[in-house]
Amino acid sequence: MRDDPLYVALGIALLMLPVLILLGWYQNRDVVTGAQGPFPAAFGTEAPVAPEHVMRRKTGQRVLVHGLSVESTTDGARAVNLRTGKEYWRYERQNESSGAMSFDVSERTVVIAYRETLVGVDLRTGKRLWHEDLGDGETFRGVRLGAGQALTEAPGAVRAFDERDGRSLWTAKTPKSCPEVGVYDAYALPDHVSAVPVLCNVASLDTDAEQYYLLLGVDNRTGKALWQRRISHPWGVVRGDAHTLAAPNPDTDDSLAVQLLDMSREGATPRADLDTTAWNPVGAGSGTVLLATDAQGNGDSNHDTVLHAYDTEDGRLAWRLKAPTGQEYGSGVIADGRVYLVRQPLLTKADAKRRIPGAELLVLDADTGRALHTLRLPAMTAPNDDVYFMKLDVHQVTDGALSLSWRELWTDEQLIITD
Repeated sequence: MRDDPLYVALGIALLMLPVLILLGWYQNRDVVTGAQGPFPAAFGTEAPVAPEHVMRRKTGQRVLVHGLSVESTTDGARAVNLRTGKEYWRYERQNESSGAMSFDVSERTVVIAYRETLVGVDLRTGKRLWHEDLGDGETFRGVRLGAGQALTEAPGAVRAFDERDGRSLWTAKTPKSCPEVGVYDAYALPDHVSAVPVLCNVASLDTDAEQYYLLLGVDNRTGKALWQRRISHPWGVVRGDAHTLAAPNPDTDDSLAVQLLDMSREGATPRADLDTTAWNPVGAGSGTVLLATDAQGNGDSNHDTVLHAYDTEDGRLAWRLKAPTGQEYGSGVIADGRVYLVRQPLLTKADAKRRIPGAELLVLDADTGRALHTLRLPAMTAPNDDVYFMKLDVHQVTDGALSLSWRELWTDEQLIITD
């Protein structure tokens, strides 16, 4: 009887049961490391004035904040000490079938969006602050932080939660023609207003409904819808200052009809038009919108050799800067009245995978274009892609540090630069 195959199989199954239970527990446990050491100090209280110190880091979807780089992982997020490159904390939910879909970061909080869940994590400690079950989502879930609130999509609405404790704050309904919503961003405005760009009819491939983009004005205390305005694709919209957006007019076939929209509690009202022959924004902020074109000014070339800076108050051309022969500009960031961007050699497909020397980080006065500082960058390996992606872009400038890498962050090299 003891040698009966049935009894042998049953015995093996009983022996394996604890192992399978332990394995299931291990695979479904949350990973919460907590802070590893003291909270890293920020490099400064404003954008770098004369950035000189260069640190190489790996690229990826990441956000600089304080002395940390917060980046996405398959199942959550982790924070890395910018000075050492070592992991400071990690938070992952391994029992989420869909994995982490997006995240956003404020000065205090990291909020991670899973298909069915939002999770708030404390920036300093890496510990979970709150957890909100949202129900089964059928599409990508995004989350954006603004005015101390975490905004995400809901059927026919935008929902807001307190970023620190996860309390449900308000729900703003979208029009009947916008039953499926994708949240792109959240602009905190004065006077308790949030301007929220959304994509309507995210799953229109299944319903044949028209996809379009709306800018929603919402009272961020109550969720009351104050106004709405159609806009062009949010990727082509830039924020010139605290209350100004610059974007092509979606109601015309003329893609060059670029408007400056004055956002307030009353609405998003056109203030002026930009006198431009091409719409290729490469930076915005501090009252300036920065465009780049080729030498002919038509924006059709792969090479951006001329910068055009426009004042957001009246749309006038404030200054123009042409790159030296054989060089061009990447995209940049405008912060604290200064423009940060890279001037680099013109590259072709033949340069793919080659080490490229000679690129320079420029710091310009946003009002005049006057050069304030120049830093020669170390050689970097060009990506194996088309010419459009062979641009070195500045991605973020904050807390005394800036990050730059090849366009779209698809390569392994990233530079973090501080004063």
